[in-house]
Order: sequence, then C-alpha cells, then structure tokens
Amino acid sequence: MNRVMIVALVAPPAAGWSLSGGALHSPAIAHAPPRHTAARLQLFNTPKSTDSAATEQAARASEAGLTPAEYEAATRAAANTYLKTMGAHSSASDGASAQTATFLKQLWDVNEIPAVPADAAADSSRVLATIYEIGGPLTDVLSTSVAKQLPLIPHIGIRVHDVEYFYSDHIECRTVPVMEEMLGDRPQVTLDLGPSRLDASKVEAVVAELEANWSADDYHVFDKNCVHFSVDLAKRICVNEAALPQPLVQGVLDVSERMLDSLPQWRQALGRRVMNEVTRLVVVSWGRASKEKKETIADELGVSRGA
Repeated sequence: MNRVMIVALVAPPAAGWSLSGGALHSPAIAHAPPRHTAARLQLFNTPKSTDSAATEQAARASEAGLTPAEYEAATRAAANTYLKTMGAHSSASDGASAQTATFLKQLWDVNEIPAVPADAAADSSRVLATIYEIGGPLTDVLSTSVAKQLPLIPHIGIRVHDVEYFYSDHIECRTVPVMEEMLGDRPQVTLDLGPSRLDASKVEAVVAELEANWSADDYHVFDKNCVHFSVDLAKRICVNEAALPQPLVQGVLDVSERMLDSLPQWRQALGRRVMNEVTRLVVVSWGRASKEKKETIADELGVSRGA
C-alpha cells in the first residue's frame, strides 16, 4: 500500500456512485444496497484479480466466532507470544540496540523489538523485511472512516543482495540506499528472515517469473498488495519458507484484508467495490510518478537506478 493511495481510501463514495474513465460520478438517486452482493462484486474485479477472498475472509471470521475486536486482540496476543518464544529475528539478537515504532504496541503488544543483529545487517545475502508505516496523520483519518483504529497503513519491502523488492504498479527493484532515502523518515522496523537460498542472479530470475502475476492490473487493495507480495517473495527466496513469521505478518495483512470488518455489511460491500477500483488507479499513478524521483535519488547517490 502506498501513501498517495490513502486519499482514495479515506472517503469512500456514497452508495450508487460509479466509476468510469478514471473518474467518480455521483448518482442521480441513492438506493438501498443491492441484494446478492457477493455475485455483484464480481463486476468490480480488477482485470486479473478476483473477489473470492472476500467470501473466504468472511468464512474464516464466522468460523472463529470472534467479533472484530476479539479477533484483533487474539492476533495481537499470538504475535506477542511468538516474539517472547521465538524472537523477532531468525538469528539471535546481539542486544546492541532496539527498534521502536508507534505501531508496535497495537500490532504486537510491545514497545520495541531488538535491532537486526549487526552480522546479519552487514551480510547482503541475508533477507530482510522492512515494515513501514506510510500513512502518517492519514492513518487516523482512515481509521475514523472504517470505524476501527488501524495500527498503521503498511508497506513492506524485501531486501536482499543490496536490492529492495516491493510491489506498486509493478514489482520494483531499487537499491537499498535509494529506498532508505525515499522512506527513511517513516516509522519502520526490520526483521531478519535469515539467509537467502539464492544468489543475486537467481533472485532476479524469480522476480522476473513473478512479474506476469504482479502487474498494475493485478493490484487489489484488500487482497493483493505489497504486503501479500512480500510474503510470496520471502517464501521463494529464503532458506526457511516460513521465514516471514505468520504470527507477526498476520496483523499487517489484516490492516487491508479486514479493514472494513467493523462496518455494516452493506458498507463493506460498497467499500470493496469502489475503494479498490479508485485505489488501483492511484497506486498505478503513484508508481509511475515516483519513478523519476527514485531515479534522481539513485543518480545523486551514484548507485543503480533499478527498475
């Protein structure tokens, strides 16, 4: 998820609004939400994405028998237990320093986690996952809009062999110094996922294979965004396929997947229909517009521009 897209998220249009030509159009008459919502949602799919995830998420929520607040508390408790028993990193902490971020308390019920061990941070063959909070003050605005307090508006980048990989309007491959310059001022924490089982050229080959399924047309704000991409890539390149721990990443995934679960059902359906279409347009525009800035930073730093 990218910060610019939040503008599209914070004020979901009223029922009956339509999207055409990249613009929203107001309704002549506001009607009650249509019946058979699940079937009608298929009309609003992005070209390669499906909304089956909406049905799957609803089924999981029903099976759990938990209210949204109870589910969030259970997810937070599971993450906290994982940190206490397994730690934040695949390697043992050296205790040198700690990472803090405003979102940690709500996400994992901690105020800080250990910094990435110095040896791991210095080893470019290690896989690191950086979780950013890119919403700033708009996180609270969006929280009000969806009737629940969100811990963050997340973005995740996977770093390995001095490159950070992430999903915007395509799979981006930027040198780490460029992304540190772009997002270095955002609240963030980094997890050491352990060694990569692939060298740099083979990681590039994996990313090339993934590109066909992670294009602008595939983007889905709720079900196929940068967080989902980071999980997929980590499984493919880490020695340990579960290197990005599910208990830790679940709360981050839930920001998008369960963003609307505190709203009435008709507003959830409307939100999925309209917010995804608008947001995809914004994300695609942001990815293309920020390309020049990233390349300028790369040139100023004397590093590769990436792609």
